[in-house]
Amino acid sequence: MQTIDAQIQNALDQTSPEAAMRDIKHVVARELQSIDPKTVIKSTDYFNHTFIPDFVLSWESGDQRPRRDIYLRFSVDAPLIARDLNSLHEESPAFISISNGDRYTGEAESVVHQYEGCLLSSTLALESISREDSRTPVTQMLKASLLQGGKGYLIGDSAHEVYRAVSQADAALSALDTPRVSATVRAMNNHLSEAFSSRIERVMQVMWVSQGGDAQDFPGTQEAATALSASELTQILPFLLSLEDVASIDFWRNLGEHLSLDHLQELEHWRASENLNLLVNANLDRVKARGAAVDHIQPDLFDDLSGPPHWEVVDSHLHLRCGEVDFKFVDDRRKIAHRTEVGIAPRWTEIERRLDRYGVEGIEFTSPGSKTRIRSSTREGLRESMDMRALSKALGELARVMAVELRWPRSRNNIEIDFDRSAVESVSAALSPHVLAFSGLDLLHQAPAAALQEFQRFVTVDESFPWWNVKVTDMGTLPE
Repeated sequence: MQTIDAQIQNALDQTSPEAAMRDIKHVVARELQSIDPKTVIKSTDYFNHTFIPDFVLSWESGDQRPRRDIYLRFSVDAPLIARDLNSLHEESPAFISISNGDRYTGEAESVVHQYEGCLLSSTLALESISREDSRTPVTQMLKASLLQGGKGYLIGDSAHEVYRAVSQADAALSALDTPRVSATVRAMNNHLSEAFSSRIERVMQVMWVSQGGDAQDFPGTQEAATALSASELTQILPFLLSLEDVASIDFWRNLGEHLSLDHLQELEHWRASENLNLLVNANLDRVKARGAAVDHIQPDLFDDLSGPPHWEVVDSHLHLRCGEVDFKFVDDRRKIAHRTEVGIAPRWTEIERRLDRYGVEGIEFTSPGSKTRIRSSTREGLRESMDMRALSKALGELARVMAVELRWPRSRNNIEIDFDRSAVESVSAALSPHVLAFSGLDLLHQAPAAALQEFQRFVTVDESFPWWNVKVTDMGTLPE
């Protein structure tokens, strides 16, 4: 593959100025995309213009969309670049040279340091950094941060300093190599805005500790800590989730020591992604919910109801999609207390077999002439102290089960299934979302065995985190 300089030179050799401009912008845009694939790149109709950028970059971050203007220049040598910085510095743009002929004199570097947040670089410098593999969150964050928060003079020796940081960060953290980790931190502070360098340093601390290092020995600039605090999670999660897929389950586990439903709700809107799936599934023992509204989705043209389960955040609520079933989790039962006429109450015989795997603590029947709610007065549960089939028969053929209160196997946690409101709620303490979802899939949706088993495989993260407090075989025979 040709170097970016060769591709740009080929474009410049064309006789048509319009074709040259088009091809140069295409080459540079492709290079920018390779640094951070999550970047949305909008090309303008101008090239090398005085005050109109060549590209406008943006990134999805919750309900926000940060942006940065990119100006292409044939050279970022002084003194011409001083004029551009003076005129355009307020939006912290980046100026990128498309020529490899820039000569370091120190003057351009001195000028750019007067304008905090602005970046001077070249296609040659960016190419060397973009071609380094992104194997962990640290290298991904370093590369992605260059476009969003890069600053200063990133050409020549300084570009090589950042390249070394990107290429060595993973191995340095794995080996707990203090000098090389320290060099990475120094490069970040020199060439990234504080908001980005501080985020990456905190993630590096988490990885340092996860490799067996002592937090006090981490060679950074921030106070040592073993995990991200609640406030840091709020700030950093959008950035981490927007990276390319980070397949390290241990990373998400170490990261989420203080993760809660609140942090996920603060994302406000976040589409399904493998990163979000791993974050939630690796921390299901930490994320707790008081209930879930269960709805059947009316699929649109692009919905794949046969796809695997996934998590997403919609309107500041954590959702779980399992085929055509959608769970909306809440931290307060009152948020779903007024759902009416959305569920279908079954006959006892329609759910009796499914209830075999739970302890039945209470049940509410209704029929045209009566309404009955019964609770168990023994530790053994209602099924052991009463003939439920006889009770259902006595209430008549039109009797329906409006709600049941269940004891989750081998635990002290009770769950109420409200068929009338199509809701699943914890009776006392908040519960992990996967526990509420399983009982909802099983009883409200009456999912077949294959769907229940697929859900269990999904939330156990390929059996790395078996959050079930009972084995699948202890749950009884799954109905077909």
